[in-house]
Amino acid sequence: MMLTRSVLRTIVLAGTCLSLATATLASESGVTIYRAGRPVDDANFVDLTPLMAQLGGTVLSGNPTIKARFDGISADGTEAHGIFEQIGQATIQIVFPFDEHIQVLHGVLKVTDANGTSTILTPGDSYFIGQGSVILWETLTPVFQKSFFNLVRH
Repeated sequence: MMLTRSVLRTIVLAGTCLSLATATLASESGVTIYRAGRPVDDANFVDLTPLMAQLGGTVLSGNPTIKARFDGISADGTEAHGIFEQIGQATIQIVFPFDEHIQVLHGVLKVTDANGTSTILTPGDSYFIGQGSVILWETLTPVFQKSFFNLVRH
């Protein structure tokens, strides 16, 4: 789902979740291509499920597993991009700890904003959600993947 600067630092410093070699290799050329409609092999993804609350998420229903592959992380920990995966349909309330722009790669997502407006997103669709926004996140398929770019503004 998302990274906060402190969570990202914890992951990097502890070395328990993030393979810096993987992050470096994925963006070594400066170009990373993500293709909508094609699931990404998650063999080198990092399990972020234990960090759900720190990432702004409160599970309301379901028992999801969340994973990510980090293809780039700024030196100061304020920016990250890569691929996120959720396994298991669930409804999660998220208070976004950063700005996030995504493109759906695989699966279907329903997002409901604070005004109650719901939108269904399918492969190729994108969203931008501002830091501090509260949304209801519902995965409508057993596996959901998105490419993401996150920016912490403070």
